[in-house]
Amino acid sequence: MLFVVHLAPWIRVRMMGVSWEEIPLGHLANLYLVACGDMLLLVGCQGSFPARGDTFEVFRLDQSTEHAMWVKVEELENWAIFISTDNSSQPLSFMNPERWGGRSNCVYYYSHDSEHWAAFELVKPASSRNSFVFISSSNLVQPMWVVPSMFSQSP
Repeated sequence: MLFVVHLAPWIRVRMMGVSWEEIPLGHLANLYLVACGDMLLLVGCQGSFPARGDTFEVFRLDQSTEHAMWVKVEELENWAIFISTDNSSQPLSFMNPERWGGRSNCVYYYSHDSEHWAAFELVKPASSRNSFVFISSSNLVQPMWVVPSMFSQSP
């Protein structure tokens, strides 16, 4: 069951029946809901701390049936997803990450415990060819996902 919040023309909450049978919850850890364009995605990793050999799996909520269901996504196309173990950082998605030197079809993962972050190409096991890891230094500003609304002033 998911709850959908509508803000216009008035505030209301609607319950949506969702089938979870398509998701192998037994082998996925650290599940994240991510808004990506007009899609709602569920992202999970096969390891509790993503490392070499682990893969991320992504599922899209398909609302075309009476009970919505999760459908596995094989490719993010021109999107990249950013997730973190830090509960104060919400998962985000960005279109065309090549504009700033990133890569499409990747899940960027940050662990605030180990101060490492990595890019995992979707559905491919992490290896030296498709994953790169960065180590941050504790005397530097720690990574944080930023959204434009954080800078807008309320009336």
